[in-house]
Amino acid sequence: MPTTTTIYRKRLFHTAVTSSDSVYNTWQCRIMYYWFKKHKQFGGPTSEMGGFTRILHSGKPDNFMDEMPTFVAQPLPAGMDQAVLNRPWAFVQWLKQADIKEDYILMSEPDHIIVKPIPNLSRNGLGAAFHFSYIQPNKYESALRKFFPEEEGPITNIDPIGNSPVIVAKASLKMIAPTWMNVSLAMKKDPEADKAFGWVLEMYAYAVASALHGVSNILYKDFMIQPPWDTEVGKTFIIHYTYGCDYDLKGNLTYGKIGEWRFDKRSYYDIPFPKSHPLPPPGVPESVVTLVKMVNEATANIPNWGS
Repeated sequence: MPTTTTIYRKRLFHTAVTSSDSVYNTWQCRIMYYWFKKHKQFGGPTSEMGGFTRILHSGKPDNFMDEMPTFVAQPLPAGMDQAVLNRPWAFVQWLKQADIKEDYILMSEPDHIIVKPIPNLSRNGLGAAFHFSYIQPNKYESALRKFFPEEEGPITNIDPIGNSPVIVAKASLKMIAPTWMNVSLAMKKDPEADKAFGWVLEMYAYAVASALHGVSNILYKDFMIQPPWDTEVGKTFIIHYTYGCDYDLKGNLTYGKIGEWRFDKRSYYDIPFPKSHPLPPPGVPESVVTLVKMVNEATANIPNWGS
């Protein structure tokens, strides 16, 4: 009896992380890359996780070029070189100059920890992105219409996303990135937009640029979690540890007040995160416990940690 064989074609994606050369960004990148390598290996022969690049936008090599595959991008001129603007400019340079083998790109960040192998979540020309509750195009329509005029369509065409985490076709990102850069600069120069968007300005700029190029996104709520607000790891792929985690010794969250037990990346701007961070007290959610255990494993196994 004849049989048919389905040939599965992997759609590899390249993971790219933008970073400054600060101690703060560097220790986060090292932990991120540790877990990238581990989960790429866990994924086995069917893994769609391809290569990795740290896009270093300091303009010069640093001491970790041999540890992490790195592309050195030039920063913006003095006075324009804020982190939120350096990121799109760094991507423009990387996409133009680097030899990227994969057909898709995952834009990630230093404070992302990969929890399990990530498949290529994009489909049918659509990107795959995380839905940020605080990206609200409808709320800021008057400001956004300066950059996304009415002839481009309804404001709902702008997805509630940032540039990360996003998996998108490389060909699409090559179109989007220069527009993302230009919209970021234009927003920064516009007092209304700058005031409205603040530290999420380049996130709005990416969402606008994606919409201007007709690249819509599938929104994945399980793409990542953000402790302490998300308490379970569940089906997620990424833990994003942007918020401080403060608890009393009974396991109660004391957000906004330094806890008796604390995990906060911002406590380590000038020194690497310490090895063997104390585990949280009983009652603290699974997401926070998992985060601390994963950070501890990475710092225990990365060579020359603390250098």
